[in-house]
Amino acid sequence: MKPFLIWSLLFVCVEFILTTVQFLLRRKDFKKATRVLITAAKALSAVACGALVMGGPVFFRPIQPLMVILYAVLFTDAAADAVCGLGRTLRKSERRFAVSKAVSLFLGVLFFVCGTVNMQVIRPVAHVYTSPKLTSTHKIVFLADLHVGSTQKFDTTKKMIDDIRNEHPDAVILGGDITDDYTEKEFMQETYRLFGEIGAPVYFIYGNHEVVQHAEYRKNGLPYTEDELLQTMKSNGINVLTDDYAVLADDLLLLGREDAAVPERRKEIASLPNPAPEKFLIVADHQPTRAKDNLTAGTDLQLSGHTHAGQLFPNGLFFSQFSYTKGDYDLGGRRTMLVSPGASGWRVPFRTEAHCTYEVITLQPEA
Repeated sequence: MKPFLIWSLLFVCVEFILTTVQFLLRRKDFKKATRVLITAAKALSAVACGALVMGGPVFFRPIQPLMVILYAVLFTDAAADAVCGLGRTLRKSERRFAVSKAVSLFLGVLFFVCGTVNMQVIRPVAHVYTSPKLTSTHKIVFLADLHVGSTQKFDTTKKMIDDIRNEHPDAVILGGDITDDYTEKEFMQETYRLFGEIGAPVYFIYGNHEVVQHAEYRKNGLPYTEDELLQTMKSNGINVLTDDYAVLADDLLLLGREDAAVPERRKEIASLPNPAPEKFLIVADHQPTRAKDNLTAGTDLQLSGHTHAGQLFPNGLFFSQFSYTKGDYDLGGRRTMLVSPGASGWRVPFRTEAHCTYEVITLQPEA
């Protein structure tokens, strides 16, 4: 509860500062072109804050919460300017500060509440894939980017694991960034204990946040070592794959890739020959950037995460212009890559791009 109170107070403070500045400038008779430029500047500043939170350098971490609040407040204030400006043009009425600010506050609160609530709800999304390589039907659950303890209440994580158990999957694939350098040790241990009791084989691949850690941004350093993480997973029956194959069924094979963030540990795909090319091959690779390389192994379906679908609008639109972002991608022939928006977000409890999801995948023979 405390992080959400701090989060809400920060939002109120930034809204108050913006309102005060606008109140002091309310009698300024800006020309229409100047007002348009101010609105555009607010919108672009909001977009820049959102982009830097998700794609900026690591040293922005300490001020990321403030940047997201600025993103939300400036974005909705710019939207209010646009709405009120259009209304004034259509009605040919005078500009009124009270009306404009009321619209801004309404949109700001709505945006803040929706973005915060959206981060706390994880939805299952169904996918069906067919192949002549398959001789029976399989249900696989794939989830990535849970970031335990970073942006969601732990009760949300527990409910999701219960929901996955009720899906009765044949296997669960954890696609990386399940924990990160903000996850406390006891929550890490409890998370993998719960996954270990899910009633189906569980396979894990590393994400960039599990292997590239920045202890200097934690007041008391990292709460557990990489070896403690590995031993916790193994003691709970989690199968850890680092450029390894695992047989899921007579007609189904899984290749779990080491994350691209540790090139010294990631093997060349040419050194990982497919031991059973007649089987349907799932490749789990946290980052979707190496999909074409993975085709060498005979990929039928690649499962990836990492992107969070941009997390903050309109990052998804921007990122999609030069990278994979979310959904299905045709890799040529009958080969597909599914990029999950992720089961949570990173660092800030706010999400305005896509919902938090885990993927329920049905693999079945062609009719």
